[in-house]
Amino acid sequence: MKSVKVPALELFLHEMIPLAKAMGVGVEVSDAKALVLTAPKEQNRNSLNTAFGGSLVSLATLAGYGVVWELMKEENAAAKSEWRIVVKESRAAYRRPVLGDLRAICERPAQAAIAEFKDALARYGQAKLKLKAAVVENGVTAVDVTAAFVVIR
Repeated sequence: MKSVKVPALELFLHEMIPLAKAMGVGVEVSDAKALVLTAPKEQNRNSLNTAFGGSLVSLATLAGYGVVWELMKEENAAAKSEWRIVVKESRAAYRRPVLGDLRAICERPAQAAIAEFKDALARYGQAKLKLKAAVVENGVTAVDVTAAFVVIR
């Protein structure tokens, strides 16, 4: 049997955000371009046997949260400083139902946005990063979420 390494982000989400564990959230991809989270439909369905809207927006929000968490983990690997991530604001647009398993994609911010974020964090002890995430099924966007995450040291 092949051993599978569970990403640190997935372990963190399951331990520190109980909803993520209840939803069955997993990390599909975490690379330089994007973070992709998944969750099984069975644990996240509604009475119509489609994905529950609350689960869709939660998965997209967790994808954005995960992008910020990974950014901070990289940034503070040597510093060992404590920080908190909170969602300051969020907007969701539901475009179509999701019939199968859930998949949320949050693209990494541009380097200029990251630099501005890091500068504000160093200068003020807190910084805000706006991110966009989408729940996608078969290449079609079902839900768009725009959220602002604040990091506080």
